Amino acid sequence: MTTLAAYDSTRVWLQRLSLGAGIAFTATAEYDLARSLGAHPGIAVMLPLAIDAYVIAALRWFRAFDITLSLTLMGAAQVAAHLLDASVMKVNIPMVVVVSLLVPVALWRTHALARSEAEVTTPAPPAHPARVVTEVAAVPDPLPYAWDAYATARPTSKVTASLPASTPRRVVTEVVTLTPAELRKRAQRLNRKAVTETGRPVTIDRLRAELGLSRRDATELRREIVEGTRS
Repeated sequence: MTTLAAYDSTRVWLQRLSLGAGIAFTATAEYDLARSLGAHPGIAVMLPLAIDAYVIAALRWFRAFDITLSLTLMGAAQVAAHLLDASVMKVNIPMVVVVSLLVPVALWRTHALARSEAEVTTPAPPAHPARVVTEVAAVPDPLPYAWDAYATARPTSKVTASLPASTPRRVVTEVVTLTPAELRKRAQRLNRKAVTETGRPVTIDRLRAELGLSRRDATELRREIVEGTRS
């Protein structure tokens, strides 16, 4: 348990260090690029803000397409800025067109990432205990043995032992209600198991299958435990 906590702490620290260093380095070049194209200092700072916000969003929600696109936008701005700074290239129409499109694309994809499926299609679920249904096989009622009839009627014939007749089993449904705290503990255990096995947080479908939740409840519970783990 201690080893896992130390490993997670190191991983988070390295992620934040890498992100901070990358943003600090690229933002300067992006700002210089905007200034080289004639932007006002107060407006030029918006170029690195837009691109870097998109990169952070792509890494936060970890979509392969957006990670590739955001880093491509950041790389294009870096290349253009360093070419201008080294006097290898001068400002030209293609460069102005590309740089002008960086912010609209970053704006579009950042908002697309922020609008998750759960926030668009389902409202917040009400707080209530989950109902977990289990099936318990009922014990068949015992049948009278031959000795009972012998003791009552006292027949003269020899008594032979017999076994209860085979009867169909009845199934009793028992409803077990979990408190929110117990449900959250079970979900956290499933999340830790999923991270250990796959390296990714537990899925909504697994929460539904393991805990008997609706998609809406599983979505809200997953968001709560995954964000709590990251924080």
